[in-house]
Amino acid sequence: MLRIADVLLNPKRARRHPFEMVLTVFFYVSLSLLLSYWIFPEYASLFSVFLSVVSCAYVVQGTFIVEEKKELNSESEFSLLKKHARTIKFFLILFIGFILSYLFWVIVLPPEVSLELFSMQGREVENIRSITGSAINPGNFNLIFLNNMRVLVFSLILALFYGAGSIFILVWNASIMGFVIGNLARNVVGLSSLPQIFLKYFIHGIPEMLAYFVIALMGGILFIELIKGDFTKNRIKRTLIDSAILGSVAIILLVAAALIETFISPLI
Repeated sequence: MLRIADVLLNPKRARRHPFEMVLTVFFYVSLSLLLSYWIFPEYASLFSVFLSVVSCAYVVQGTFIVEEKKELNSESEFSLLKKHARTIKFFLILFIGFILSYLFWVIVLPPEVSLELFSMQGREVENIRSITGSAINPGNFNLIFLNNMRVLVFSLILALFYGAGSIFILVWNASIMGFVIGNLARNVVGLSSLPQIFLKYFIHGIPEMLAYFVIALMGGILFIELIKGDFTKNRIKRTLIDSAILGSVAIILLVAAALIETFISPLI
């Protein structure tokens, strides 16, 4: 338990030991699902996500603080972006850890319990399918991109005003992806098709989530700077340039994700 606490309370350790981070995520997802089903069974699908967010909020907030300090010590924008890339990798590992954790319980739990624990995720999946369908349709690009932009803006708002609260988008999307992959594997195509299902959803899901991570990092850095009140001219200029680059990268990733989801994912 002490080792788990150390991973969650030390951002540098969490990034150095990704396997331990995944195991820690699995522990807290399992605990969150158990407590939610026990205390609030009718709202377990949302309450479990909330508890999972709380479990990793400290390490994410610590990561934002570390990234904000890097802006002071970086000699060039390129070196700063390289340092940011390591943090984005950390968020990606965190995301995959949540997906694998939710996937495991969707497959292992009895179907009736699984459907109750992931009722809101199931409704969200049905809403997405009713809009986009399962065949290639060029008209879906605008729908997918605009919906993803809405989530991107929401992620930025959460990061700007709540700091680590932006992690909610990561956990919520991981719970949806874990549910849909686990549900398809168990009830539709069989567990042997897991690699194909992973490919179908990861091929567009990873760039989409990377966009949310990038914008959350941007908002988190701004959040820390607003709290510190460091508004010198050079500091503001450096922050604005960094934010503009991060925002542009996030939009480019969203465009790529929407193109892949529109024209490639339906073929898999």
